[in-house]
Amino acid sequence: MKRVWLAAVAVIVVLVGAALSGPTPSRTEQPAAPAAVQMRVELQQGRVDEVRHTVQIAMNNDGPAKITVVQVELQAPSFKGGAGPVTVDAPLPVGGLRVDVPVSYGTGICTGDDLKPRSAASHVAFKVRTEDGQVHALRLPLASPNAMLDKLLAIDCQQAYLDRQATFTFGPWTPLPSGWVTGTVVVKRVGFPGTITLQEFTGSILLEVMPIPLREATPKPYGVLKPGEDELRIPIIVDGERCTPHALAEIKKPYVFPAFVSLDGGDPLYTELKITDVEVAAFKPVIDACAAGYTQM
Repeated sequence: MKRVWLAAVAVIVVLVGAALSGPTPSRTEQPAAPAAVQMRVELQQGRVDEVRHTVQIAMNNDGPAKITVVQVELQAPSFKGGAGPVTVDAPLPVGGLRVDVPVSYGTGICTGDDLKPRSAASHVAFKVRTEDGQVHALRLPLASPNAMLDKLLAIDCQQAYLDRQATFTFGPWTPLPSGWVTGTVVVKRVGFPGTITLQEFTGSILLEVMPIPLREATPKPYGVLKPGEDELRIPIIVDGERCTPHALAEIKKPYVFPAFVSLDGGDPLYTELKITDVEVAAFKPVIDACAAGYTQM
């Protein structure tokens, strides 16, 4: 499943410390940024960020003088366990050149079974050093509603919801002479009493995962766990047929296996088949053989 990048942009011109929040800084706090500090900030997320559960805080300096960001913090109340204040050394030259800083945003805080939650108003707090050596504090709001944070929150809450209904894992592995492996996809009921339909699952960027014996010709849905049944097993084969030089170059997500699930005939929900160290060990020879083949060409 290809995910598009999302950007939530906040354009702020800091005038006489207007970007600060809260009371006037005490003597021990950083002074407000002067009017000459003019910054733009946005959140972006690429493929590597998806894997690492991070976002890029993209910063631009639209002011008349160089500044250096020395600390950055994503303040997103709808997420817990984020990175907190991150010390950086990020010079922002004049002219609007963008500089990105990756930060962990944590895990979405989910209440109930809402699959499309809205994130709370969020900010990015900075400490910046001006050319006179002074360090100043400012806090810039992100757009609200925020498309990116809403998307990230929905992903976490949907996954938490599905985890309360059923688990989607792999079963034991059997190596084949070809270097491929066979195993099973296992659906186990947890809390949902109705019909759980595994519409389909797909491979990662390198590894193809297909039901056997029909592989691509397998009709969908791939399996249905009916009320009163606790477990469903689907035989599969994992091969390296997706392995190409381009795929090897994009190996940032070798062990992400999307799956699509319906509950009582509802809309398909995205999840991922759970990976453990056992799977990594089973798949590694397939990837190693793929890489070795292209290295020798």
